[in-house]
Amino acid sequence: MDAPNNAGLRGFRHKLASMVLDRLKDEIPGLSAHFGEDYEQAADPEAALYRQIGGSFRFLAFAFAPWRMWDLHIGNLPVDSSSLSTGYHISDRAAPLLLEKLRELAALRQVEVIHQLKAVEFQANLPPLTAVPGTVDSVADVVCELCRQMAKMAASVPCPAEMKA
Repeated sequence: MDAPNNAGLRGFRHKLASMVLDRLKDEIPGLSAHFGEDYEQAADPEAALYRQIGGSFRFLAFAFAPWRMWDLHIGNLPVDSSSLSTGYHISDRAAPLLLEKLRELAALRQVEVIHQLKAVEFQANLPPLTAVPGTVDSVADVVCELCRQMAKMAASVPCPAEMKA
């Protein structure tokens, strides 16, 4: 169960997922939303590792078929009770295929690519976005644009069998 200060952000993430999927349903086939809470007890090796290292399962990730969510996604994680960290994320194992393209996307947004050891991935995150009820539309605008860019990147590289959903 979420702590009281996370309850509003949980609702925000669900509203954001709905808005983004609705806006992009005809534009990005295979786009899907994943909530960290759904993976807290999952058997996925990545979920088990994430539990072991104390990772937070309070995320919203947008994945791009055929890629597995764990290998390539737009990540949205709470920074505090009223803001989200949002950005492009790729797994360590996908880095040999995608890191250079991730750096290109990061340069477009003038953000840095950081290797997040705890998350076992490379991230290029925007400055935190305000995540309160009145901002969900503007946050959805930003996330949709990131999804469009990530979808192009995902489609530009053949997805290896071991990284397919």
